[in-house]
Amino acid sequence: MLTTDGSWIQLEADPLKPYEELDDWDKSIKAAGYYHWTTVGRPDEVPLCLDIHRHGGSPEFTGPEFLVVITTREYVDSVYAESLPAVMDLQVRWAPALQAAAVTELIGQLNDTSTKYGIAGLIRNALT
Repeated sequence: MLTTDGSWIQLEADPLKPYEELDDWDKSIKAAGYYHWTTVGRPDEVPLCLDIHRHGGSPEFTGPEFLVVITTREYVDSVYAESLPAVMDLQVRWAPALQAAAVTELIGQLNDTSTKYGIAGLIRNALT
């Protein structure tokens, strides 16, 4: 978990662990009390994005306030952030990787002549 002071610590227990038997990522997240807060990147358009969930804030919950789901085209994993400042710090740390992935994807689409739609198609049409 990324803490408010910017350091990483290992949680004693994963807040999603009690909900593994649901065998569904979204159901486990919801059952643990997290709700979708925002997404950084578009999963359908870029190869790397962050799906950020915030805990509903029940008084008995003492775990991390934010769950960050890191998604690539082949892999999904998660990390936690202790607070709002921590999740903002995490986004800043990941921004170069997210931007590089998006730009690399766009360049690949520009080289793909079968892509006629979207921003890549518009740019290619404007340049030709």
